[in-house]
Amino acid sequence: MKSIRFLLAAALTASPAILRADTLKLKNGKVYEGTVTEVGDSYEIAIPMGKIVDHQTVKKADVAEFIRTLPDEKESKDLAALVPTADAMPASAYEAVLKEKIEPFLKKYPVSKFRAAVDSAAKTYRDELARVKAGDLKLDGKWIAAEELKWNDYNVKAQKLLLQLRGHLKAGKPMEAYQAFSAIETGHVASTAYPTAVAEISKAMAKLESALEAAATEQPAKVIERTKMLAGLTADKRSAVEAAIKEELTNFQTRLAEEKKNKVPLTTFYPYDLSSIKESMTGAKKEITRLAGLDLAKLATVSTKFQAGLKDMAEKAYISARSSFEEVAKFHSKDETVKKMVEAAKAAAATAPRTETGTPGSATAPPATGLPATGAVPAAKPAPAAAPKPAAAPKPAEPAVAPAAPPTEMTVSEPEPENNLPKFLMGGAGLLALVGILAKVLGKKKSED
Repeated sequence: MKSIRFLLAAALTASPAILRADTLKLKNGKVYEGTVTEVGDSYEIAIPMGKIVDHQTVKKADVAEFIRTLPDEKESKDLAALVPTADAMPASAYEAVLKEKIEPFLKKYPVSKFRAAVDSAAKTYRDELARVKAGDLKLDGKWIAAEELKWNDYNVKAQKLLLQLRGHLKAGKPMEAYQAFSAIETGHVASTAYPTAVAEISKAMAKLESALEAAATEQPAKVIERTKMLAGLTADKRSAVEAAIKEELTNFQTRLAEEKKNKVPLTTFYPYDLSSIKESMTGAKKEITRLAGLDLAKLATVSTKFQAGLKDMAEKAYISARSSFEEVAKFHSKDETVKKMVEAAKAAAATAPRTETGTPGSATAPPATGLPATGAVPAAKPAPAAAPKPAAAPKPAEPAVAPAAPPTEMTVSEPEPENNLPKFLMGGAGLLALVGILAKVLGKKKSED
């Protein structure tokens, strides 16, 4: 067995054979996986190794077992691995996978026994493509409807930053992860992503502190190394490198100034500047203490309330939205976004028509029958002087009839006609009795005369 050559993977990706994953199990226990080609009494195997492909030659006599993987089997596994899809994929990405990978397989292997997995992947991509075209968005494996994206953009942006934070942590970049956290805290402190971000960055602070300590230790050597490197360059190359270093330093200073303006507790550092590293180390220690003192349960409750307020605003339930935002403002009193939402909800609640129970205008309409609020019939008139107009509405210029009780307590209902009959009869009987008494008095007086 001997090594033949190394080739760039890019030079071989056009070959369909490289897609297979054959297996050679040698008698000495070694196992090779790649694309196997028989050449006389030997096997040549192309083994993918990152960006390169290693080609090995193995004598057939040294092979204990040769497992040939069919091309459609390997390709089907590669396509099945495309599910689940990535977050926030644009429509163009879905279309590219369907056109360039899935559909070619289905045409090439119409009766493949491995087709089921590819059909399943194709369905997933087509279904999700339809949702994306409809305006929906996939984040953290969950779908957000287009309608929600309109009113919940604040939380969606925070969720994207949270995913960035997680990506940096996974890549072993705690400082970049903290910067993503800082962006959430600076611009989306009332978001539903913020409590989760606090919990996740708190766990990573120890790694960040260690990274800063390492940076401080390595800084002197880095400066010496850079100085030597510049000294060994020609004049024109040195000039180009120095210009690049100057630009790098300018970008750092701009970012640092922006962070200090926003009062970011833990500012960024420059690997060649020891003072900035020490400043970051001090900030990290303070942040560890501050983050540990945050009430995650309360943060979660407040963020849920803020999201409810955003939804109420979209549904024009302004009084409810104002109540939610004012409650959030008690906790995040300095956040500009929260302040703006409080003012917006107040303005909307003050000017928009209101139909909620207890609001002005909800119980001030005059009785439908036109009768006095008590429902009694005037004794001097057996019938109303003028019948009310059934469909008449109060004139805008006339003052509304004041209710006997506050609007929030009064319930107005139309009196039923039969309920007034007993009162009418009682009034008539009283009138007849009065007339009888007067007649007796007059008759007695006449007899005495």
